[in-house]
Amino acid sequence: MTPICAACGNRRDTMHHCLIFLAMSLTGCSWLMPDPEPVYVERPIPDELTTPCAEPAKGARTEGGFAEQALGWRYTARCNAGKLYKIAELTGPR
Repeated sequence: MTPICAACGNRRDTMHHCLIFLAMSLTGCSWLMPDPEPVYVERPIPDELTTPCAEPAKGARTEGGFAEQALGWRYTARCNAGKLYKIAELTGPR
């Protein structure tokens, strides 16, 4: 015994016709609808995130001064990277 399609009552082997007619009926009136226009949403970004972090002050030309400056640049770089990450979270995926 051949199974029967519940939607149209046809045999299961002819059910692919149901799918074709369904797709045709769903897309048949698409020319009546206008094309959707993209809507751009502008998200506000706080000013504190758009201002760069303070650069480290130049210290004495010694090993300790060089280490302080290197750590200061590291802090500044991480601070700026953190701000860029927060901006990326606010604006969403691209």
